[in-house]
Parts: sequence; C-alpha cells; structure tokens
Amino acid sequence: MTAGGLTNLLTMTWNWWLFGGLVLMTSLVSAGTLIAPPRGGPPHPVTPRAEDQQAGALLQPPSGTRVFTGRGRELRRLTAPASTENRAGPLMLVISGMPGTGKTELAIRATRALTARYPDGSFWLGLRTYAAAESQMTGTEALRTLLNALNVPPDPNATTVNALSRAWRAATVGKRMLIVLDDADSAEQIRPLLPAAEEAAVLVTTRHVLIGLDPDQSVTLAPFTRAQAAGLAGAILRRAGLNDPQAVAAIAATFRLPLAVRQMSDLKAANPAQRIPASPAETIGDETAAAFARSLGALPKPARLVLRRVAHYPGSLITAPVAAVLASKRIDKATTLLATLYQRGLLIPDNRTSGGYRMHDAVRAAALIESDKRDSSRHLAAADERLFRYARSAIGAAVLMVDSSLLFTDTEADRRDLMPLLRHESDVAALRWLDRHHADLLAVARRCLSARSPQAWRLIYELECYQRLRGFYTEIIELNSQALSLTLYTGDPLGQAAMHQNLGLVDMRTSNYQAALARFQAALALYERAGSRAGQAGIHHELCNVNKWLGDLAQARAHATFSFEMASSGDDLVELAFAHANLGILDRLEGGYVTAREHLTRAMKLFEQVGQRRGIGICHRQLGMLDEHLSRHHDARAHLDHALSLFQELGDLMNQADAHYNLAVVHRGLGLSATAHEHATTALTLASQIRHVQGQADAHTELAHLAQTMGDHTAARTHLHHARDLHRRLHQHGGPGPDVLDAGDPAVRRDG
Repeated sequence: MTAGGLTNLLTMTWNWWLFGGLVLMTSLVSAGTLIAPPRGGPPHPVTPRAEDQQAGALLQPPSGTRVFTGRGRELRRLTAPASTENRAGPLMLVISGMPGTGKTELAIRATRALTARYPDGSFWLGLRTYAAAESQMTGTEALRTLLNALNVPPDPNATTVNALSRAWRAATVGKRMLIVLDDADSAEQIRPLLPAAEEAAVLVTTRHVLIGLDPDQSVTLAPFTRAQAAGLAGAILRRAGLNDPQAVAAIAATFRLPLAVRQMSDLKAANPAQRIPASPAETIGDETAAAFARSLGALPKPARLVLRRVAHYPGSLITAPVAAVLASKRIDKATTLLATLYQRGLLIPDNRTSGGYRMHDAVRAAALIESDKRDSSRHLAAADERLFRYARSAIGAAVLMVDSSLLFTDTEADRRDLMPLLRHESDVAALRWLDRHHADLLAVARRCLSARSPQAWRLIYELECYQRLRGFYTEIIELNSQALSLTLYTGDPLGQAAMHQNLGLVDMRTSNYQAALARFQAALALYERAGSRAGQAGIHHELCNVNKWLGDLAQARAHATFSFEMASSGDDLVELAFAHANLGILDRLEGGYVTAREHLTRAMKLFEQVGQRRGIGICHRQLGMLDEHLSRHHDARAHLDHALSLFQELGDLMNQADAHYNLAVVHRGLGLSATAHEHATTALTLASQIRHVQGQADAHTELAHLAQTMGDHTAARTHLHHARDLHRRLHQHGGPGPDVLDAGDPAVRRDG
C-alpha cells in the first residue's frame, strides 16, 4: 500500500506536537538527520556523518581503549605467523577468560596487528551472547549481516542457518579475510559462521572453553598480577597528567581485573583528590561490583540516572539521542553526561558513529542492579515507550529516503515543522545508517513486542522495508508474525492488515504468489473493516501486481482501476504516478499502445516531479518494451539505457537484470547479436545471483534465440531446457505472469 495513506492513519493517535518537542531535544546526531534549533529559530537538517556513508565501515572493529598494557605475551602468541600446512579450514584463534579480564580489548589489538595480512578485509561481529534474549544476535541475523558486508545479494529462498551458511562459505572461497566473533558461547554457534578459505582467519572471544572447537592458537586470560595492575593504573594516570604512586599502589592492591583497574584509574584521573583506600575485595568476582560502587558514588545524580537508563537499552550502540530519550534529558545535556560516564571508565568509545559508546556486560549488570533499587517499573515502562517512538521516528527518517512515497505526517503544519528534521542526505546515506543500526533496531522491536506496546506493529511495519531490501527474511517473518498475533489479541484490524500485507510481500518476493494473494485478500477485508480507504487503495495495488503475475489481467485491471480512482481523488503524487504506471503496463499487455504510452509518460512526469528515481527507471523500461514491440528499436534502446543507468545507481539488481534482458531483445532486433549476447549473459548472471527465477527464465529464452540465430542448435536446446525447468518451478508457486511493477522490490514495496 502507499505508505503515505497508512502512515497518515498511524499518526492520528500520536500527538505530533508533543513528539516534535522530543525530536528537537533528542536530535538524531548519529544519523545526521537533525539538530536542536536555536530558540525561536527554524529547525534545519544537517549532513550525515561521513562514516555513515562508507560501505566498508559496517563491521569494522571497535576503537578500543587508549592504554594497553599487561597482555603483550598473549598478543604476540595470537599474532605469530601461522602456517596453512595440514589445516583444513581457516586459522582459528581463541581468547577465553572470565568477564572483565580484557578479552575484547586484546581482540581489538590483535585485529589491528593482523589486518595487513588479510587484504580482503576484517569483519567484527558482536554476538552479544550474554545480553538479554531480545538483544542476542541469532545465527540467521549474523550470517545475513556478514553476507551484506560482502555485498552478496539477498536470496529470498535462503532463510535457514544452513542455507545462509552455504552462501557464506561460497562467498568466502579464496578470500584472505579476518572474522572476529566477539562474545561466543559454543562451537555450534560458531561453525556456521566460519569462512571457507584456508587463507582466512577467525578470532573468537569467549568466557569458557569451547568444546568441539579445535583452535590453532588459544590464550586464556587470568586476572592481573599486582605488578600488571600497577602498570595499567600507572599508565592511565600518567596519561591524565598524574604522578601518584600511592594511588597506583592502592589500586593494584585492591583490584586485579583489568576492567576494575581501568574504572578506578579513570575515577582517580577525573577526581585527583579522590582517595583510593586499599581494601581488597573478598573475591575476584566482587571486584567489578566494588569498582562500580565507588565510581557510582562519585557520579553526579543526573549521570547516575543516565547510566541506569542506558543499561536498560536493548541495543549495543549508545548515542546521545538514545540517552536523551531514555532519561528525558536535552540532547546537549545527554552528550555531556555520556562523556562523564566515559571519563569514569563506565562506557567505552564505539567508532560505529561519532559520539557513540558501548557498555561492558559487567558494568551493565551492575547498573541494572542499581536500577532495580532506584527505578520504578512505571518510569522504566515510560522510558521504553519513548524509546519505541524514537526508534520508529528514526527508522522512518531513513526509510523516507529509501522509499520516497513514505509520508510521516497527517497535517500540513506537521509536514512543515517536522519533515525538514527527518531527512538524510541521500538514499545511500540512509541505507548506510540502517545497516549500522539494524541490530539495535531489531532488539528494540523485540523489546517493543515483549512489552505489548501499541507502537509494536507500527515500528515493525516501517522496519520491514529495510529488512526485505537487505534479505533479513527470517527476522521479517518472526517480527511480523508476532505482531500479527498481538494485533489479533488486541483486536486491532489496522495492525492486522498491515502485518498481513508485509507477510504477503515476503511471499511475493519468494515467488509464492498464491500465498501472497491470500495474505492481500485478508488485508483488504481488514482495511475495509477498519474504514481505511488508503489501506484499501494500497492493497488493490498489490492485488493488481499479484494478479498480473498469475496472468489474470481482468482481475488486475479491476484492482488497478480502484487504485487509480483513489489516487486521483487524493494528493499523493507518488501514489498517482504508480496508478498511472500500473494502467500503462496493463494497456501495453492488452495491446492498447496509445493509452499505454499516455499513462506511462504521465507517470514518469510525476515521478520526476517528486524525485522518485526508481519509478522513473520503471517507466523508461516499460516505454522501452513498448517501443521494442512497435519495432522502434532505437527509441527502445534509449529508454532502456536510461532505465539501466538509474537501476545501477540505485543498486537495484532485479531491475538491472530485467533491463539487460530487454536490451538483449532490442539489440537482437537491431542485428547486433554480440551486444545482445553480452546483455543476455549479464541478465542471467544477475538474475541467478538474486534467485530471480522469472529473470533467469527470460535470459535463457533470449540466449536460446541468439544461439538459434547463430546456428548453434545444441546451445539453443540447452537454454530452452533451462527456461522450461524454471517456468515449471514458477508454476508450482502460482506463476509466472506478465510484467509487474516489481512488487518484490522492497524499495517499491508499497508504491510499486
């Protein structure tokens, strides 16, 4: 459906004026989307940070601490040259040790030292095994994240751990890469994530021995000796400009866990007058609690509140906007308080975004114990609800750039006041932000579901667009199915309709057209029950698409006509553009070439007016197909070249494959067989990469035509055999049918 129509309905129950104030307070600095305006001045957008636009930054290792001592011997063991002789897989390195012994910091240092040996990249994945269940990274999420980091196109039919692991191993053959798996718990968790190449290396951190894993090199970290603790404390204090042998001795006498030593040293550095009494903890396990208690006692009250609240955050990347939302602070105040927590050793810098931090699990556990004493369930629930609304707003800001049909407000006043705030510089920057924050957004969505928040299905509805683009199909089904159950329990027909729609779109992408048809029909009935004309219009659009795939053009036209009538009576130009395009495609398929051109030309002008590049590309492709059918080959080539260029800029592999196929047909008509063969081969390659079955069948059919033209009858028969097999596969799922406005593409999921 069109996001504008549905989102308008969603926002009617939310006081946008109140949230506008919250947005001004908690600007999306890490997303580069907004800043707090001067009092009385207009809000203004800012440019996304450069790191959010770098394709290789998604899984870079954390920045680590500035002082590193006491683990030189272990570092040398991990980074010593290793032979590939008699090794059947990647080099396996394991760091084990109890919490607080510095496993992650050692892994960061080892990664820096090893990076030059692995020119195909270093990829750091935090598994968060000991976090809350909603925050732990599942096997499918981990594998899809790794595949996305290598730019491997999503395969909608590969949704299990085994299938994704096979794709991962295929993608890593021969690659000299380093994979770091931080915070693992078992060999079973690790095995699917292992790359195929013997030239690769895997570095694992864990709290205990991993039974069933045979590492090539392993180190077990024990607590520091007194001398090692004194060395670390002295280095931290000297860096802060303090020369205090008594403080160093007191810290070393009391604390031996590196985490606790750092906390107390940072506390002393921030408060030179602070006395550190030498009173050893009863056990090593008490050290973190003792260090935390002393650090907490020296914190100002607002910093304690922020610490307790961010400890409840289900994500791992703590930013000023997140802290501001959870603690009801201004953005500038939250920024200052996070810096205070960092200076006291309670937060660690996180280089995934400027001004970002992460929290050690041991510190989080201690902060949660303190929160149990201080925070009421009512206050925590209110903080969560603010977080859910913030997350939904942040997701929408990014998806707005990916899918320009998404509208966020239901009044012109809201649009003027809020829309300038929620904007990324480009669709690439928006996608990069979503890539960087997806794991945290997924954790928030799961928390939202477990809280049974009324925001749950709304947040999940927005997130699905990105997830389908990046291939997180298992997570889509998980979230949307649970949200559907919640909306059934609460009797919310609008939420039920939206979840059926999202699940139907996944069915479309996986070529399960009959299942998609059933989902869309259920959604239509629910939108009618909810009185949502916009929802009905959107589902009629989806039903037009699925009926085109199923070859029922009469039903497709009935749905397209309804969508067109709805769009014509509203002010959503993108919705109107796709309604024209749908009718144009149907006219072309049924031989109404004059009206087809009129509709497609009108659609393209509307897309140009609103800057919808994918829609422009679709219209150029359809006009190219129309001109090819009329033997206007040169005009067809011009349209298709323009379409292909746009799809390449957008990274739209499915439409690229289809445009290459159309260009092959056109060049064959021009007598340019060699060029036609290049395009058809490229179409087959791209369609095979993304499991675009109809695209593969089309490409094989065209290659058969070309082989027949060149007299290679054997090759022609082979390609035709492949095409027939692919068509049989499609038929088993209720397809294929004629052209559709790429309903399987997430970026046009509601508008095309």
